[in-house]
Amino acid sequence: MFKLTTSKLFWILQIIGWVSYYIIYTAIATLFKKWNTEDLMLYTLTYILGFTITSLLRYPYGYLYSRIERLQWLPIVIIIGSALATLCWTYIDMYVSHFFWPNGTEILKQRIVFKQMLRYSLIYAILLTAWSSLYFGVKYALDWQNEKQHAREAEMMAQKAQMEMLRYQLNPHFLFNSLNSIRALVDENQNHAKEMITELSEFLRYSLLHKDAVFVTLMGELEAVKHYFSIEKKRFEEKLEIEYHIANNTQNCQILSFLLHPLVENAVKYGMKTSPMPLKISITTQKTGFGLLIEVCNSGQWIDRSHEIANTGGAGIGLKNVEKRLKNAYHENYRMEVIKSETHCCIRIEIKEAYLYG
Repeated sequence: MFKLTTSKLFWILQIIGWVSYYIIYTAIATLFKKWNTEDLMLYTLTYILGFTITSLLRYPYGYLYSRIERLQWLPIVIIIGSALATLCWTYIDMYVSHFFWPNGTEILKQRIVFKQMLRYSLIYAILLTAWSSLYFGVKYALDWQNEKQHAREAEMMAQKAQMEMLRYQLNPHFLFNSLNSIRALVDENQNHAKEMITELSEFLRYSLLHKDAVFVTLMGELEAVKHYFSIEKKRFEEKLEIEYHIANNTQNCQILSFLLHPLVENAVKYGMKTSPMPLKISITTQKTGFGLLIEVCNSGQWIDRSHEIANTGGAGIGLKNVEKRLKNAYHENYRMEVIKSETHCCIRIEIKEAYLYG
């Protein structure tokens, strides 16, 4: 694949700029004078000299640009550089051109005086000043764009690192809860305990397969959630009922990996404390005018976070984690709402449409 480096971009712009200037100037000059072969040769020679001088000028300009700490010095560099390059262009052009003039030596002597030099070099000075300004302008714009890109990449890497750190907090939390569930079942039903271990291993396999993934499909995330519910269903049996209302057009949407797990864990953990049996949990996904709606509801009452922390010694990391990860990933392009009532509570998350397909 062709990669456009700074050097390649310079030569593309240099060639396009000088060829365009040559064509436009020749076309305009043709309207006011009749060209002959000698005139065309002399003008072409002048054009080649201008192209060569500016091509060489980029090296001292590049050296000075890398060492200038303040942009205020650039106009001085442009003025001095353009003046020196103008003198070189004018003297070389006149010296080489006199070989093409009849009585060239005499004409050269007449032209190499201050007034004549000033008249002939004015157009070169304008061209070189414009070229120098464009050179530094393009170089500054490219550097600014590169810095902006690097800053954006650094920010994305920092966000990814933070999201992964927050996500990794969930795995031991989930594992702790799952092992407690298995331990509670070992004495009651060993076959169910074995099945729960199988379901847990499936979940851990999912976790390993997606350990580097910041985003996964909703369908993949729901498969992992079902493994978790299988574990809890074997533990609580008829005390737990789960319903899924998943719209077909949402299954391929990309969401944060492990986004649903803290929501369903909280629904089971705190629903069991406040809900009449059986505990009913529903997961709903659908498209809205804003984007993707994900809703996890459970029967029972909402447990206030301050009460929760006081009685569990810091549990409730799940919802706080979800809020941080959503903020990191989507900034202001999401909504999160807690809906409370006497009979049920829901966590509702909406993610803007533009962020659902990677």
